[in-house]
Amino acid sequence: MNNLKSIAEYNKSFTNQELHNCIINSHVEIESWFRKQWIKYPAPFYSSIDIRNSGFKIAPVDTNLFPAGFNNLDKNFEPLYISALSHALERQSVDIRKILLIGENHTRNQHYTNSLSVLSSFIKKAGFEIEIASLGDLNTPGKINPGLKKINKSLCYKSFSPDLIILNNDLSDGVPDILKETKQPILPDPNLGWTNRSKTIHFEYYSDVVKNFTRLLGLDSWLMEPLFRNCGEIDFKTKQGEDCMLYHTEKLFMLIKEKYEMYGIDEKPYIMIKADSGTYGMGIIQVSDINDLKNINRKQRSRMTKIKGGAPLNKVILQEGIYSNEKINIKSDVVEPVIYSFGSSLLGGFYRIHEDKDYSENLNSPGMSFHPISFNDACISPDSNQPIHSDTNKFYIYGVIARLAILAAAKELYNLDS
Repeated sequence: MNNLKSIAEYNKSFTNQELHNCIINSHVEIESWFRKQWIKYPAPFYSSIDIRNSGFKIAPVDTNLFPAGFNNLDKNFEPLYISALSHALERQSVDIRKILLIGENHTRNQHYTNSLSVLSSFIKKAGFEIEIASLGDLNTPGKINPGLKKINKSLCYKSFSPDLIILNNDLSDGVPDILKETKQPILPDPNLGWTNRSKTIHFEYYSDVVKNFTRLLGLDSWLMEPLFRNCGEIDFKTKQGEDCMLYHTEKLFMLIKEKYEMYGIDEKPYIMIKADSGTYGMGIIQVSDINDLKNINRKQRSRMTKIKGGAPLNKVILQEGIYSNEKINIKSDVVEPVIYSFGSSLLGGFYRIHEDKDYSENLNSPGMSFHPISFNDACISPDSNQPIHSDTNKFYIYGVIARLAILAAAKELYNLDS
């Protein structure tokens, strides 16, 4: 099985030293490989990556290209964020002076408002004029913000005429005409919004990326990716498409069990069934057995009919559940790291914590809290002189996983433009 030994004595508090050592000791080869990748596949403008660390494997479970949560980053490293943002914007044009930041239509979500304010402050401190607008009219749902106008294909907000538009709206409701065929560049590309984007397609790209990467290191790609399947259209209310979903769920359970047996992992496989598009932790159910899916109740079915903004849920991804066996300290609740970037430059991130969830459950749900992760230079520079479990080396590995997910998104963008 390549050069990775089977873990005969698995303990969920024990980190897979073979995997960690291989990544830390291959630091030079890894950084060289990434540099070559970014030349051909420039990274999306910004992103956040949800990662799960079970000990025996570390993998992304979601990649968001319109990230919120900037208010949860470590404030002590603000110069790093501003520098990375400046670099990402310089790649567009050195003539950019005015930026319009278009956010979500939240009216009561103070956490999101704080995130948008922090992102805006980064842009301002990087030396740009900045205005913030919502895409929708807060007083008339379904209508475009009356302050947004397009004159001769140039998008303006009131009297503000930007050189660049940054979207912090994932376009779950579709790409409005006012964002189409604008003279100014829009970052990220509106076609990367959840109207067009699919988690299944993203993880197909990720699977291809991670297989190429692990061939470089002689590792089993399963240690760094979640297995997944998709069966097309589904309607949880009418049960249309459930036979297909049951078939693929059973097949996925078999694949996961084979890997658990191969590595001597004494845990019960589980699967997360997620909306194939969308964020905010909506449209998710967890199953540990095929009978869990056959017997889902009315409340669960109701939860799987709509996602953000009331959009209908008609496609799901079946994704291998990854246990989170990481804690900030011995007394803390279960956590999962979320890593942020501008372009290919990693910023750090935070641990998502939920005191009411166990180590298998989705932590991205009401009641979660956050603990900043300070990367400093650890994201690109491990220290072989430190213990393998040190924060420096652990964060470097998180940075590798995050960049693999960003590269997968870069390939999505590359093929969108080609």
